[in-house]
Amino acid sequence: MNKATAVTLTVVLGLVAISVPIAIAIHLAWKQAFNQEMELASSIAQDILRRNHASLDQVRAVFHELAAAQASDPCSDENRRLMAKLDLGSEHVQAIGYIKDNVLRCSSFGRHKTVVSAPAYETSYGAEIRLALEFPLLPGKKFLVVTDKATGYTAAVHPNLPIDVFAEDPDISVGLFSVPSGRLILGRGNFQQQWMGHLGDAEQAQFSDTQSLVAIQRSSRYAFAAFASVPTAKVYQGLVQAALVLVPIGVAAGVALGFAVRYLAMQQLALPAMLKVALRRHEFFLNYQPIVDLQTGKWVGAEALIRWRRPNGELVRPDLFIAVAEEAGLIQRVTQRVMTILGSEAGELFERYPDFHIAVNLSAADLESQATIEGLRCLARETAARHGNLLIEATERGLMRAEVVKEILGEIRSMGVQTAIDDFGTGYSSLSYLESFEFDYLKIDKSFVDTLGKDAATSQVVPHIIEMAKSLKLEMIAEGVETEAQAQFLRERGVQFAQGWLFAKPMSFEQLIAGLSASGASQECALQNGGMRGDAPEVARA
Repeated sequence: MNKATAVTLTVVLGLVAISVPIAIAIHLAWKQAFNQEMELASSIAQDILRRNHASLDQVRAVFHELAAAQASDPCSDENRRLMAKLDLGSEHVQAIGYIKDNVLRCSSFGRHKTVVSAPAYETSYGAEIRLALEFPLLPGKKFLVVTDKATGYTAAVHPNLPIDVFAEDPDISVGLFSVPSGRLILGRGNFQQQWMGHLGDAEQAQFSDTQSLVAIQRSSRYAFAAFASVPTAKVYQGLVQAALVLVPIGVAAGVALGFAVRYLAMQQLALPAMLKVALRRHEFFLNYQPIVDLQTGKWVGAEALIRWRRPNGELVRPDLFIAVAEEAGLIQRVTQRVMTILGSEAGELFERYPDFHIAVNLSAADLESQATIEGLRCLARETAARHGNLLIEATERGLMRAEVVKEILGEIRSMGVQTAIDDFGTGYSSLSYLESFEFDYLKIDKSFVDTLGKDAATSQVVPHIIEMAKSLKLEMIAEGVETEAQAQFLRERGVQFAQGWLFAKPMSFEQLIAGLSASGASQECALQNGGMRGDAPEVARA
């Protein structure tokens, strides 16, 4: 055996010796990654099934109460008031009405004569299903509409709520299909009808094809099944990560270095990476939008709004970077930055104006973290805040994990920090949120205030919200007030506070202090913040 042959054989044997354990490890890594992704798909399908059980259970409970009322006229004033009460008390039901002969006769909003489409199909338990129907008085939104065939009572369910899981990952497909008809009821992403054949008579099925790992879960109470589909590409991602660990040190170092350079280059171009850099470089600042007393015009508080100015002077829109921060897991760092800036700027504010308050927005992640409690304690110490000087705002979407959030909100309120539910009515709104959590304020969203005085279907929403807040003894803050007519409408109906461009645009802390100083903390509504009417409104951190 010559030297060249020996070298060749040695290299081959060496490659085989390296390749065999790597191949075994890759096989095991593949199996582990496959099982993990399949378990993920299965857990998502079970969650969708649970959500849909909750939705239909509430629908059937609504039908039961309406039938039990035994109204001789389903559209009588008394029966429509019952519809409105049941609507507000249901987390999943968005609207309730009465349909006869494919005509919507009435709802909690009033009487109608609106022709609707024929049912897509009927269930075995006597319900008529209409898919993606635009419910009158809620224009631009499609609903899953369920009608009790025996009574004609009808409930509209928001189509996103039952499948609002892993919405941040567009590659994961989810949905619900009718078992008898094989028809898709609700869905997001890819759905292949042949998947249903794998379920047969079983309660669940798990399988894979060339593109997807699929889990199906049959309902034990209703004639539908939930599905979730995860791309097989995610299995390959897990496999690659495992394989890189097992290659020889030299090759691994070279590959890892190449991937690291590529990863870092991509990260530097990505907004999450820019956010991280911006947090380190303190590129964020705060603007403050005053909140006024509608009766006196005094500035009683302000909402702290996070803003981002890049080194080149470019302003990044809050609605863009806040969403990215939430997706990238950076939102708590952004909130902490808000508290840090506020603590440094407002050190003597409450000493000079003890009846003034500053509102801070909290995300869903903030409302589920004990770190938020400590952050607010530090902020209270730095600003010498007393009871009512600090206020936190939470959106409906941030309240989904009720038990965790309730504990955090309880601790926040025990510190003397007041709480407000923000953008009420724009998410999966329901009276149950207000009954489950203790709030001091309810903020009426700008989208509803905009409809006041206009011939819009949603113009009647604000009076309903006002009456509901009064019944729960909540003070109200109307957002986005831009005309005196809107302010007068709100004032006459007992709304206590408002913010918007009619009164002042977001401003720096120095401008806020100047405005308070000029008026002795009793700024009149007529005082405008120079040139506000011609500029485009800034977007608040929601």
